[in-house]
Amino acid sequence: MRQFSFGGLTLVGYYGYNNLGDDLLLLSSLSLIDEIGFEGPIYLPASSHIEQITHRFPSKLDIRLVSRFSIGEITNSIRHSIVTIFGGGNLLQDQTSWRSFLYYYGIARHTLNRGKPLLLLSQGFGPLNRQINRKALNKLLNNPLTFGVMRDLVSYKYFSSISKRVISGTDYGPYYLQKKGIIPEKRTTESGLAVIVLKNGTSVDDVLNSLRLNNLTEVCAVGFHNHHDEEKRSELESKARSNGFKVRKPPEDLEGMIRIFNNAELIITERLHGAILAISLGVPFVWKKNTKLDRFVRSLNKDCELSFEGSCESLSLAINSSLKEPVNLKDEYWSQLEKTATESKEVLIKLIYRR
Repeated sequence: MRQFSFGGLTLVGYYGYNNLGDDLLLLSSLSLIDEIGFEGPIYLPASSHIEQITHRFPSKLDIRLVSRFSIGEITNSIRHSIVTIFGGGNLLQDQTSWRSFLYYYGIARHTLNRGKPLLLLSQGFGPLNRQINRKALNKLLNNPLTFGVMRDLVSYKYFSSISKRVISGTDYGPYYLQKKGIIPEKRTTESGLAVIVLKNGTSVDDVLNSLRLNNLTEVCAVGFHNHHDEEKRSELESKARSNGFKVRKPPEDLEGMIRIFNNAELIITERLHGAILAISLGVPFVWKKNTKLDRFVRSLNKDCELSFEGSCESLSLAINSSLKEPVNLKDEYWSQLEKTATESKEVLIKLIYRR
């Protein structure tokens, strides 16, 4: 295969914000690129906090950090790239803010306008609340230079209704953990330990009451996104102590974080990658009902009903069901992940090593 001597890659995502899920997506995206033997520059728009994980980047890759909000640097990166890759996440959505959609849409649109391929890897779509944004997304997907490997069935079906340049897959965040041997070989459950990944939609009191009703006595509150989750994590720890629960501080390193998830008797999560880590490790879990998590879990098992609404009763019933009748999605997930990784590399090779 011949590599273009002038060509690099522009790798785009929500990178550099101390978000465990997005950090894993970045590391897994770089692992896939490394495995196909790519030798050109990789332009990485990210915040300055990305330096906290740069020591984990594959050493053979020529990674060049780009200011995330510098239009000039990003457009120059695209100009010097063979392809722009959206590496994991629900980037094309407007639930977070309409500005978020415009940011990623602008990068995608500029890529296609320059006649460069756009590759959406481990991506999901939406929620999209504004009709104008849905129309803009459809225009992107209809472009003959847009390709995708989707991470949930709803997003795949949506893309495939517009274009045939799409493959069904799953979220490949834990791929890096597997390749580096960070995924434990077996479960080592600590009785009574619950790992809790809260955002802002669930009452701490409801969580603690539900844990007590299900004989769970120790909590480890994990914040996947420092800015958004820290206040909730602190509230949970404080109330847990005053209510007689043991409280375990979350590990500060990635390996320790995976160990604590693996040791948990139960995981309660409001964030997608809390559920993905639980599934990948085979740990019983429940999730706060929302579109993104519902779509992902039911892409693995359409009958899985372990979500909860905003009440103590709903959460307690979900916990009870998960502990007494665990749903094993681990094997199906890893099977889909291996397929996703293989097909992602094949599409990368097709677009990068063109003749």
